Amino acid sequence: MANFKKADMLYENECTWKRDGGDGPYIGTIDRIKLDRDEGYEVLDFANSYLNSNVSFANENDLHKLEKLIRQKLPSSVVMKSEIIDFLKRNW
Repeated sequence: MANFKKADMLYENECTWKRDGGDGPYIGTIDRIKLDRDEGYEVLDFANSYLNSNVSFANENDLHKLEKLIRQKLPSSVVMKSEIIDFLKRNW
């Protein structure tokens, strides 16, 4: 079961670890269905969830692969988690 921590992340030092200035208060559904790629805690939670559901025996290399795909390959216009999941499945 993937249960990666902040220190395991490849881009740990390039993320914000609290809600950033452009992020308003939690508003329910929209915060559950969108991913803010700059907020490390959101990316880490998403990564653990995705890897648990889609990658058997995920290791740190899988976490780093997911991070690279999101940071380097995913178009910036894609923010919905469902679309990110589809992208990851197509490009894994």
